[in-house]
Amino acid sequence: MNKIKIFSKSQFSILWWSGSLSSFGDWATLFASVALASQLGSESGNSGITAVVPVIARIIPAFLSSFAGLMADRMNKKNIMIFTDLSRMVIVLFLFFANSLLHLFIINFLTEIFSLMRQPSRESVVPELVDKENLVKANSLFAIGTYATLPIASIFFALIADIRVPTFITSFGNGWSGSIIFLFDSITFMLSAYLLLFLKTTSVKTTIENDGFVLKEFKEGLNYFFGNKEIRNITVSISLSLFGAGALFILGHTFLTVDLGFTESSFGFMIASFGTGIIFSMVTFSYFVSTFSRVSFVIGLCMLSTGISLFTAFISTDFTNILLSIFISGVGTGGVYLLTISFLQATTDQKMRGRVFGNFYTIGRIALLLSFITSGIAANYLDSYFASSGVETVLKISSLLIFISGLITFITSYRKIFKEFGIENSNFNNIKLNFKSIEDEPE
Repeated sequence: MNKIKIFSKSQFSILWWSGSLSSFGDWATLFASVALASQLGSESGNSGITAVVPVIARIIPAFLSSFAGLMADRMNKKNIMIFTDLSRMVIVLFLFFANSLLHLFIINFLTEIFSLMRQPSRESVVPELVDKENLVKANSLFAIGTYATLPIASIFFALIADIRVPTFITSFGNGWSGSIIFLFDSITFMLSAYLLLFLKTTSVKTTIENDGFVLKEFKEGLNYFFGNKEIRNITVSISLSLFGAGALFILGHTFLTVDLGFTESSFGFMIASFGTGIIFSMVTFSYFVSTFSRVSFVIGLCMLSTGISLFTAFISTDFTNILLSIFISGVGTGGVYLLTISFLQATTDQKMRGRVFGNFYTIGRIALLLSFITSGIAANYLDSYFASSGVETVLKISSLLIFISGLITFITSYRKIFKEFGIENSNFNNIKLNFKSIEDEPE
Protein backbone atom coordinates (compact mmCIF):
# COMPACT_ATOMS: atom_id res chain seq x y z
CA MET A 1 0.00 0.00 0.00
CA ASN A 2 2.82 2.40 0.81
CA LYS A 3 5.34 1.28 -1.81
CA ILE A 4 6.37 4.07 -4.13
CA LYS A 5 8.20 2.03 -6.74
CA ILE A 6 6.92 2.68 -10.24
CA PHE A 7 8.00 -0.73 -11.58
CA SER A 8 5.87 -2.81 -9.25
CA LYS A 9 2.30 -3.92 -8.73
CA SER A 10 1.64 -1.39 -5.98
CA GLN A 11 -1.31 0.99 -5.96
CA PHE A 12 1.09 3.90 -6.34
CA SER A 13 2.57 2.46 -9.56
CA ILE A 14 -0.94 2.14 -11.02
CA LEU A 15 -1.65 5.81 -10.32
CA TRP A 16 1.79 6.84 -11.61
CA TRP A 17 1.55 5.01 -14.92
CA SER A 18 -2.01 6.20 -15.43
CA GLY A 19 -0.98 9.81 -14.75
CA SER A 20 2.06 9.56 -17.02
CA LEU A 21 -0.04 8.20 -19.89
CA SER A 22 -2.60 10.93 -19.32
CA SER A 23 0.13 13.61 -19.32
CA PHE A 24 1.64 12.15 -22.48
CA GLY A 25 -1.74 12.40 -24.20
CA ASP A 26 -2.19 15.99 -23.01
CA TRP A 27 1.24 17.12 -24.24
CA ALA A 28 0.92 15.39 -27.60
CA THR A 29 -2.58 16.82 -28.10
CA LEU A 30 -1.33 20.33 -27.32
CA PHE A 31 1.66 20.08 -29.69
CA ALA A 32 -0.47 18.69 -32.51
CA SER A 33 -3.19 21.31 -31.89
CA VAL A 34 -0.66 24.15 -32.12
CA ALA A 35 0.72 22.66 -35.36
CA LEU A 36 -2.79 22.27 -36.77
CA ALA A 37 -3.67 25.86 -35.80
CA SER A 38 -0.50 27.06 -37.53
CA GLN A 39 -1.43 24.99 -40.58
CA LEU A 40 -4.91 26.52 -40.71
CA GLY A 41 -3.46 30.01 -40.26
CA SER A 42 -0.87 29.58 -43.01
CA GLU A 43 -3.64 29.81 -45.58
CA SER A 44 -4.24 33.43 -44.58
CA GLY A 45 -0.61 34.21 -43.71
CA ASN A 46 -1.28 34.44 -39.97
CA SER A 47 0.23 31.16 -38.78
CA GLY A 48 2.20 32.86 -36.01
CA ILE A 49 -0.95 34.37 -34.50
CA THR A 50 -3.28 31.41 -34.96
CA ALA A 51 -0.75 29.02 -33.37
CA VAL A 52 -1.58 30.43 -29.92
CA VAL A 53 -5.32 29.65 -30.22
CA PRO A 54 -5.08 26.19 -28.54
CA VAL A 55 -2.88 27.64 -25.77
CA ILE A 56 -5.41 30.38 -24.99
CA ALA A 57 -8.21 27.82 -25.04
CA ARG A 58 -6.40 25.83 -22.34
CA ILE A 59 -5.67 28.83 -20.11
CA ILE A 60 -9.19 30.32 -20.01
CA PRO A 61 -10.84 27.52 -17.91
CA ALA A 62 -8.45 28.29 -15.01
CA PHE A 63 -11.18 29.35 -12.57
CA LEU A 64 -12.95 25.99 -12.94
CA SER A 65 -10.30 24.27 -10.81
CA SER A 66 -12.14 25.35 -7.65
CA PHE A 67 -15.32 23.61 -8.80
CA ALA A 68 -13.29 20.55 -9.82
CA GLY A 69 -11.90 20.47 -6.28
CA LEU A 70 -15.43 20.50 -4.87
CA MET A 71 -16.31 17.53 -7.08
CA ALA A 72 -13.28 15.65 -5.79
CA ASP A 73 -14.50 16.11 -2.20
CA ARG A 74 -18.10 15.14 -2.97
CA MET A 75 -17.56 12.18 -5.30
CA ASN A 76 -15.35 9.12 -5.68
CA LYS A 77 -11.95 10.38 -6.85
CA LYS A 78 -11.14 7.21 -8.76
CA ASN A 79 -14.39 7.45 -10.73
CA ILE A 80 -13.74 11.11 -11.53
CA MET A 81 -10.32 10.28 -12.99
CA ILE A 82 -11.74 7.41 -15.06
CA PHE A 83 -14.59 9.60 -16.31
CA THR A 84 -12.28 12.45 -17.32
CA ASP A 85 -9.87 10.11 -19.14
CA LEU A 86 -12.73 8.48 -21.08
CA SER A 87 -14.21 11.90 -21.87
CA ARG A 88 -10.91 13.13 -23.29
CA MET A 89 -10.56 9.88 -25.21
CA VAL A 90 -13.76 10.79 -27.10
CA ILE A 91 -13.22 14.57 -27.34
CA VAL A 92 -9.70 14.27 -28.78
CA LEU A 93 -11.05 12.16 -31.63
CA PHE A 94 -12.95 15.21 -32.89
CA LEU A 95 -9.62 16.99 -33.47
CA PHE A 96 -9.03 14.49 -36.28
CA PHE A 97 -11.93 16.15 -38.09
CA ALA A 98 -11.33 19.78 -36.97
CA ASN A 99 -11.00 22.08 -39.99
CA SER A 100 -11.42 25.55 -38.45
CA LEU A 101 -9.90 27.58 -35.63
CA LEU A 102 -13.30 27.71 -33.92
CA HIS A 103 -13.50 23.90 -33.81
CA LEU A 104 -9.92 23.75 -32.58
CA PHE A 105 -10.61 26.28 -29.83
CA ILE A 106 -13.79 24.57 -28.58
CA ILE A 107 -12.25 21.07 -28.51
CA ASN A 108 -9.12 22.22 -26.66
CA PHE A 109 -11.28 24.22 -24.27
CA LEU A 110 -13.33 21.12 -23.42
CA THR A 111 -10.22 18.94 -23.18
CA GLU A 112 -8.68 21.31 -20.64
CA ILE A 113 -11.87 21.35 -18.54
CA PHE A 114 -11.67 17.58 -18.11
CA SER A 115 -7.94 17.81 -17.41
CA LEU A 116 -8.68 20.33 -14.64
CA MET A 117 -11.36 18.01 -13.23
CA ARG A 118 -8.82 15.21 -13.00
CA GLN A 119 -5.99 17.12 -11.31
CA PRO A 120 -7.46 17.80 -7.81
CA SER A 121 -8.69 14.20 -7.61
CA ARG A 122 -5.23 12.84 -8.43
CA GLU A 123 -3.50 15.11 -5.89
CA SER A 124 -6.08 14.27 -3.22
CA VAL A 125 -5.77 10.51 -3.59
CA VAL A 126 -1.96 10.38 -3.27
CA PRO A 127 -1.94 10.58 0.59
CA GLU A 128 -4.25 7.57 0.63
CA LEU A 129 -1.62 5.47 -1.16
CA VAL A 130 1.67 6.44 0.50
CA ASP A 131 2.89 7.29 4.00
CA LYS A 132 3.26 10.91 5.00
CA GLU A 133 7.06 10.74 5.10
CA ASN A 134 7.10 9.47 1.50
CA LEU A 135 4.91 12.23 0.02
CA VAL A 136 7.83 14.30 -1.27
CA LYS A 137 9.36 11.30 -3.00
CA ALA A 138 5.99 10.31 -4.46
CA ASN A 139 5.28 13.80 -5.78
CA SER A 140 8.76 14.08 -7.25
CA LEU A 141 8.08 10.89 -9.23
CA PHE A 142 4.74 12.29 -10.38
CA ALA A 143 6.40 15.53 -11.49
CA ILE A 144 9.12 13.63 -13.33
CA GLY A 145 6.45 11.50 -15.00
CA THR A 146 4.57 14.63 -16.05
CA TYR A 147 7.49 16.65 -17.40
CA ALA A 148 9.54 13.74 -18.74
CA THR A 149 6.64 12.93 -21.09
CA LEU A 150 6.86 16.46 -22.55
CA PRO A 151 9.99 15.86 -24.71
CA ILE A 152 8.88 12.27 -25.41
CA ALA A 153 5.50 13.51 -26.68
CA SER A 154 7.24 16.20 -28.75
CA ILE A 155 9.57 13.67 -30.41
CA PHE A 156 6.69 11.22 -30.93
CA PHE A 157 4.62 13.92 -32.63
CA ALA A 158 7.55 14.88 -34.86
CA LEU A 159 8.00 11.26 -35.96
CA ILE A 160 4.30 10.66 -36.53
CA ALA A 161 3.87 13.95 -38.39
CA ASP A 162 6.54 12.90 -40.92
CA ILE A 163 4.85 9.58 -41.69
CA ARG A 164 3.18 9.45 -45.06
CA VAL A 165 -0.40 8.65 -44.23
CA PRO A 166 -2.56 7.06 -46.95
CA THR A 167 -4.77 9.63 -48.67
CA PHE A 168 -8.01 7.82 -47.89
CA ILE A 169 -7.30 8.21 -44.13
CA THR A 170 -6.50 11.95 -44.25
CA SER A 171 -9.42 12.66 -46.58
CA PHE A 172 -11.70 10.97 -44.07
CA GLY A 173 -10.59 13.55 -41.49
CA ASN A 174 -9.47 17.15 -41.99
CA GLY A 175 -6.89 16.39 -44.67
CA TRP A 176 -3.83 17.15 -42.49
CA SER A 177 -1.51 14.14 -42.17
CA GLY A 178 -0.37 15.17 -38.69
CA SER A 179 -3.91 14.68 -37.36
CA ILE A 180 -3.23 10.99 -37.02
CA ILE A 181 -1.52 11.86 -33.72
CA PHE A 182 -4.96 12.53 -32.24
CA LEU A 183 -5.89 8.89 -32.78
CA PHE A 184 -2.85 7.79 -30.76
CA ASP A 185 -3.67 10.36 -28.05
CA SER A 186 -7.13 8.89 -27.71
CA ILE A 187 -5.60 5.47 -27.08
CA THR A 188 -3.35 6.84 -24.29
CA PHE A 189 -6.39 8.23 -22.46
CA MET A 190 -8.17 4.89 -22.86
CA LEU A 191 -5.16 3.02 -21.40
CA SER A 192 -4.98 5.49 -18.51
CA ALA A 193 -8.65 4.87 -17.67
CA TYR A 194 -8.14 1.09 -17.94
CA LEU A 195 -5.26 1.13 -15.42
CA LEU A 196 -7.37 3.10 -12.93
CA LEU A 197 -9.91 0.27 -12.84
CA PHE A 198 -7.38 -1.63 -10.69
CA LEU A 199 -6.81 1.27 -8.28
CA LYS A 200 -8.08 0.77 -4.72
CA THR A 201 -8.71 3.91 -2.66
CA THR A 202 -10.54 4.77 0.56
CA SER A 203 -12.50 7.55 -1.15
CA VAL A 204 -16.18 7.33 -0.41
CA LYS A 205 -18.90 8.89 -2.53
CA THR A 206 -20.76 11.62 -0.69
CA THR A 207 -24.51 11.89 -0.85
CA ILE A 208 -25.49 14.64 -3.27
CA GLU A 209 -27.94 17.06 -1.70
CA ASN A 210 -29.54 20.30 -2.91
CA ASP A 211 -27.73 23.14 -4.64
CA GLY A 212 -27.73 25.20 -1.46
CA PHE A 213 -25.65 22.55 0.24
CA VAL A 214 -23.27 22.54 -2.75
CA LEU A 215 -22.77 26.30 -2.41
CA LYS A 216 -22.29 25.88 1.32
CA GLU A 217 -19.55 23.31 0.74
CA PHE A 218 -17.91 25.52 -1.86
CA LYS A 219 -17.91 28.46 0.56
CA GLU A 220 -16.61 26.17 3.31
CA GLY A 221 -13.67 25.24 1.08
CA LEU A 222 -12.87 28.89 0.36
CA ASN A 223 -13.06 29.79 4.07
CA TYR A 224 -10.77 26.91 5.00
CA PHE A 225 -8.29 27.79 2.25
CA PHE A 226 -8.06 31.51 2.98
CA GLY A 227 -8.59 31.09 6.73
CA ASN A 228 -5.51 28.90 7.13
CA LYS A 229 -2.74 31.45 7.54
CA GLU A 230 0.12 29.18 6.45
CA ILE A 231 -1.69 27.92 3.34
CA ARG A 232 -2.78 31.46 2.47
CA ASN A 233 0.71 32.93 2.82
CA ILE A 234 2.34 30.19 0.75
CA THR A 235 -0.31 30.48 -1.98
CA VAL A 236 0.01 34.25 -2.23
CA SER A 237 3.79 34.03 -2.41
CA ILE A 238 3.71 31.30 -5.06
CA SER A 239 1.13 33.25 -7.09
CA LEU A 240 3.44 36.26 -7.12
CA SER A 241 6.27 33.96 -8.17
CA LEU A 242 4.19 32.47 -10.99
CA PHE A 243 3.22 35.95 -12.15
CA GLY A 244 6.92 36.79 -12.32
CA ALA A 245 7.95 33.46 -13.86
CA GLY A 246 5.38 33.78 -16.66
CA ALA A 247 7.43 36.62 -18.12
CA LEU A 248 10.37 34.24 -18.65
CA PHE A 249 8.41 32.14 -21.14
CA ILE A 250 6.76 35.08 -22.88
CA LEU A 251 9.82 37.35 -23.17
CA GLY A 252 12.75 34.92 -22.82
CA HIS A 253 13.05 34.27 -26.55
CA THR A 254 13.09 37.99 -27.38
CA PHE A 255 15.63 38.70 -24.65
CA LEU A 256 18.07 36.10 -25.98
CA THR A 257 17.65 36.60 -29.74
CA VAL A 258 16.88 40.32 -30.06
CA ASP A 259 18.46 41.98 -27.01
CA LEU A 260 21.56 39.76 -26.78
CA GLY A 261 21.79 38.58 -30.40
CA PHE A 262 22.00 34.83 -29.74
CA THR A 263 20.73 32.23 -32.22
CA GLU A 264 17.18 30.86 -32.32
CA SER A 265 18.27 27.67 -30.57
CA SER A 266 19.37 29.63 -27.47
CA PHE A 267 15.81 29.77 -26.11
CA GLY A 268 15.50 26.00 -26.43
CA PHE A 269 18.74 25.53 -24.49
CA MET A 270 17.50 27.95 -21.81
CA ILE A 271 14.23 26.06 -21.34
CA ALA A 272 16.14 22.77 -21.29
CA SER A 273 18.42 24.16 -18.58
CA PHE A 274 15.40 25.29 -16.58
CA GLY A 275 13.75 21.87 -16.91
CA THR A 276 16.95 20.07 -15.94
CA GLY A 277 17.10 22.16 -12.78
CA ILE A 278 13.52 21.20 -11.94
CA ILE A 279 14.24 17.50 -12.35
CA PHE A 280 17.45 17.84 -10.28
CA SER A 281 15.46 19.42 -7.42
CA MET A 282 12.82 16.67 -7.61
CA VAL A 283 15.45 13.98 -7.13
CA THR A 284 17.34 15.89 -4.43
CA PHE A 285 14.38 16.91 -2.26
CA SER A 286 12.81 13.46 -2.46
CA TYR A 287 15.83 12.06 -0.59
CA PHE A 288 16.24 14.75 2.03
CA VAL A 289 12.73 15.92 2.96
CA SER A 290 10.30 13.70 4.86
CA THR A 291 8.71 16.06 7.44
CA PHE A 292 6.79 19.31 7.00
CA SER A 293 7.15 21.14 10.30
CA ARG A 294 9.35 23.86 8.74
CA VAL A 295 8.60 23.42 5.05
CA SER A 296 7.50 27.07 4.62
CA PHE A 297 11.01 28.14 5.60
CA VAL A 298 12.54 25.95 2.87
CA ILE A 299 9.97 27.17 0.32
CA GLY A 300 11.00 30.74 1.14
CA LEU A 301 14.67 29.87 0.61
CA CYS A 302 13.83 28.26 -2.76
CA MET A 303 11.97 31.40 -3.87
CA LEU A 304 14.86 33.62 -2.79
CA SER A 305 17.34 31.52 -4.78
CA THR A 306 15.02 31.57 -7.81
CA GLY A 307 14.66 35.36 -7.72
CA ILE A 308 18.39 35.98 -7.28
CA SER A 309 19.42 33.50 -10.00
CA LEU A 310 16.91 34.91 -12.51
CA PHE A 311 18.07 38.46 -11.86
CA THR A 312 21.66 37.29 -12.34
CA ALA A 313 20.69 35.72 -15.65
CA PHE A 314 19.00 38.89 -16.90
CA ILE A 315 21.96 41.15 -16.13
CA SER A 316 24.43 38.77 -17.76
CA THR A 317 25.55 38.76 -21.38
CA ASP A 318 27.50 35.49 -21.27
CA PHE A 319 25.41 32.55 -22.45
CA THR A 320 27.13 30.05 -20.13
CA ASN A 321 26.38 32.22 -17.09
CA ILE A 322 22.79 32.60 -18.25
CA LEU A 323 22.33 28.84 -18.57
CA LEU A 324 23.86 28.21 -15.14
CA SER A 325 21.68 30.87 -13.51
CA ILE A 326 18.56 29.52 -15.23
CA PHE A 327 19.47 26.01 -14.03
CA ILE A 328 19.64 27.27 -10.42
CA SER A 329 16.28 29.01 -10.86
CA GLY A 330 14.87 25.69 -12.08
CA VAL A 331 16.17 23.98 -8.94
CA GLY A 332 14.42 26.59 -6.80
CA THR A 333 11.20 26.44 -8.83
CA GLY A 334 11.08 22.66 -8.65
CA GLY A 335 11.62 22.78 -4.89
CA VAL A 336 8.79 25.28 -4.43
CA TYR A 337 6.34 23.21 -6.47
CA LEU A 338 7.27 19.86 -4.94
CA LEU A 339 7.28 21.04 -1.32
CA THR A 340 4.05 22.99 -1.67
CA ILE A 341 2.10 20.09 -3.16
CA SER A 342 3.47 17.69 -0.54
CA PHE A 343 2.76 20.16 2.28
CA LEU A 344 -0.87 20.62 1.20
CA GLN A 345 -1.36 16.86 0.96
CA ALA A 346 0.16 16.22 4.38
CA THR A 347 -1.57 19.00 6.32
CA THR A 348 -5.05 19.12 4.73
CA ASP A 349 -7.93 17.05 6.06
CA GLN A 350 -9.02 14.33 3.62
CA LYS A 351 -12.53 15.84 3.30
CA MET A 352 -11.07 19.18 2.21
CA ARG A 353 -8.18 18.15 -0.06
CA GLY A 354 -10.07 18.48 -3.33
CA ARG A 355 -11.22 22.01 -2.63
CA VAL A 356 -7.81 23.09 -1.32
CA PHE A 357 -6.04 21.85 -4.45
CA GLY A 358 -8.79 23.25 -6.67
CA ASN A 359 -8.40 26.72 -5.16
CA PHE A 360 -4.61 26.46 -5.28
CA TYR A 361 -4.53 25.62 -8.99
CA THR A 362 -7.14 28.27 -9.80
CA ILE A 363 -5.09 31.05 -8.20
CA GLY A 364 -1.87 29.79 -9.79
CA ARG A 365 -3.35 29.60 -13.29
CA ILE A 366 -4.92 33.04 -13.00
CA ALA A 367 -1.50 34.43 -11.97
CA LEU A 368 0.07 32.86 -15.07
CA LEU A 369 -2.74 34.12 -17.30
CA LEU A 370 -2.31 37.69 -16.03
CA SER A 371 1.44 37.39 -16.53
CA PHE A 372 1.02 36.20 -20.13
CA ILE A 373 -1.35 39.08 -20.88
CA THR A 374 0.60 41.89 -19.22
CA SER A 375 4.25 40.95 -19.90
CA GLY A 376 4.30 41.92 -23.56
CA ILE A 377 2.24 45.08 -22.99
CA ALA A 378 4.49 46.20 -20.12
CA ALA A 379 7.64 45.53 -22.17
CA ASN A 380 6.41 47.75 -25.01
CA TYR A 381 5.33 50.50 -22.59
CA LEU A 382 8.64 50.54 -20.65
CA ASP A 383 10.82 50.65 -23.77
CA SER A 384 11.05 54.44 -23.72
CA TYR A 385 11.48 54.89 -19.97
CA PHE A 386 14.69 52.97 -19.25
CA ALA A 387 18.15 52.73 -20.76
CA SER A 388 17.73 48.98 -21.15
CA SER A 389 15.03 47.45 -23.35
CA GLY A 390 11.50 47.02 -22.07
CA VAL A 391 11.90 43.24 -22.29
CA GLU A 392 14.99 43.26 -20.07
CA THR A 393 13.31 45.67 -17.63
CA VAL A 394 10.20 43.49 -17.25
CA LEU A 395 12.32 40.38 -16.77
CA LYS A 396 14.35 42.10 -14.03
CA ILE A 397 11.17 43.31 -12.32
CA SER A 398 9.70 39.80 -12.49
CA SER A 399 12.80 38.32 -10.82
CA LEU A 400 12.61 40.97 -8.07
CA LEU A 401 8.94 40.12 -7.58
CA ILE A 402 9.86 36.46 -7.02
CA PHE A 403 12.60 37.54 -4.62
CA ILE A 404 10.20 39.73 -2.62
CA SER A 405 7.56 36.99 -2.41
CA GLY A 406 10.24 34.57 -1.21
CA LEU A 407 11.44 37.10 1.33
CA ILE A 408 7.92 37.43 2.73
CA THR A 409 7.59 33.66 3.09
CA PHE A 410 11.10 33.40 4.57
CA ILE A 411 10.51 36.09 7.22
CA THR A 412 7.10 34.71 8.18
CA SER A 413 8.46 31.19 8.52
CA TYR A 414 11.60 32.35 10.34
CA ARG A 415 9.50 34.01 13.02
CA LYS A 416 7.55 30.80 13.49
CA ILE A 417 10.72 28.74 13.86
CA PHE A 418 12.10 31.34 16.26
CA LYS A 419 9.03 30.94 18.43
CA GLU A 420 9.27 27.15 18.29
CA PHE A 421 12.69 27.36 19.91
CA GLY A 422 11.13 29.55 22.60
CA ILE A 423 14.05 31.98 22.74
CA GLU A 424 11.98 35.05 23.49
CA ASN A 425 10.18 33.22 26.31
CA SER A 426 13.27 31.74 27.85
CA ASN A 427 15.26 32.97 30.82
CA PHE A 428 17.84 34.37 28.44
CA ASN A 429 16.20 37.80 28.56
CA ASN A 430 16.24 37.76 32.36
CA ILE A 431 20.00 37.31 32.65
CA LYS A 432 21.61 40.28 34.38
CA LEU A 433 25.31 40.97 34.40
CA ASN A 434 26.72 41.73 37.86
CA PHE A 435 30.01 43.65 37.77
CA LYS A 436 30.34 44.02 41.53
CA SER A 437 33.40 42.43 43.05
CA ILE A 438 33.01 39.75 45.65
CA GLU A 439 34.54 42.06 48.22
CA ASP A 440 31.65 44.54 47.75
CA GLU A 441 29.05 41.92 48.54
CA PRO A 442 27.42 42.42 51.96
CA GLU A 443 28.08 39.64 54.42
